[in-house]
Amino acid sequence: MTRTFPFTIRQVAKILDLRIRYDNPDSGNMDVDCPFCKEECKLNLNATKNVYRCNNCRVNGGMVQLYAKVNDISNSDAYQEICEILGCNKGIPSESGNAEQSGVSQIHRADSNVIHQTYSMLLSMLKLAETNKKQLLAKGLSHEQIVEAGYKSVPAFGQQGLCAKLIKSGCTLDGVPGFYKENGVWNVKLKAPGILIPVHGIDGKIAGMQIRLNKPINKRDYIWLSSVDLDSGITSGAPIHFIGDPVAKRIYVTDGALKGTIAHVLTGYTFVCLPSANNLEGLDALLDCLKANGTTEAIEAFNINKLTDKEAGNLAANLREKLFTHGFKVTSAIWGDKPHNSVDDYFFHRISTKRNHVYDVDISAAIAV
Repeated sequence: MTRTFPFTIRQVAKILDLRIRYDNPDSGNMDVDCPFCKEECKLNLNATKNVYRCNNCRVNGGMVQLYAKVNDISNSDAYQEICEILGCNKGIPSESGNAEQSGVSQIHRADSNVIHQTYSMLLSMLKLAETNKKQLLAKGLSHEQIVEAGYKSVPAFGQQGLCAKLIKSGCTLDGVPGFYKENGVWNVKLKAPGILIPVHGIDGKIAGMQIRLNKPINKRDYIWLSSVDLDSGITSGAPIHFIGDPVAKRIYVTDGALKGTIAHVLTGYTFVCLPSANNLEGLDALLDCLKANGTTEAIEAFNINKLTDKEAGNLAANLREKLFTHGFKVTSAIWGDKPHNSVDDYFFHRISTKRNHVYDVDISAAIAV
């Protein structure tokens, strides 16, 4: 039987940052630089069968094997990592092709109020390391804004003690992503050092948390606080971060909760922050809500490399098309300072250099769909 996967080899190639040099949508064939022998345009990806083969070093296999081989991890870990990045965990495909759970006790996701309360209490118990504070200050946030955003550092130890304190404070851990049981005792999957980034919904509640890693893991700067496939654990999913006015006439859509928060703080504009440029899951419902609230204009504010990188340009175009189908007036944010790739860096550069540029001229006078 054919295995059923909740993702495609195109998505895997994007996660691995493989450079696509040839793409034939009709046949489903793509040629990329081989990450193993380093030869240009030698690794063939087949989007129809979700398999790969290098015409030079002859490595071949399925898309999960590709991710596993590049990152030197097991196929099972590779599958779960891909699902976690894309927010699409659907169980592990078995040898017979049916999706099955990993055998550990899984529970239902807690109510949004419960998740918000538990995460809020957790953050109140943590501190922000001086090194992480300096990183945030360097991005343009003030001390007060950092405190208001609730950014804290991942603790080096004492995770089980934190869980005990949360329970004693009346918090529920069942069904809250990131929490799980280890030998019957509650724990939280705060392992890799970094900054905890709360991800808020349009209702202001914390729906999930990302960790901005101090050191990238498998080329990733961010991971979700998730406990998928751990005892009594649950996947984080990939919630969309919203910051600003829920009845704003104009919204800006970018990727990354921290990026959008900084841009909002610097400008006061309302930002919808996708978990990644290639993940639009959950956006339809949010756009419907904003439309009902009176929003009329949406500005795509992905990184400026969309003008020079084909794949980034396609992702930006996909977003603009979705915004357009929801009935918004759509434009694309563009700016001349190309070294400042992201929208938050752009705004910080403008403010720190005190240049007299009007946002509506530099950004919004853009490319209409």
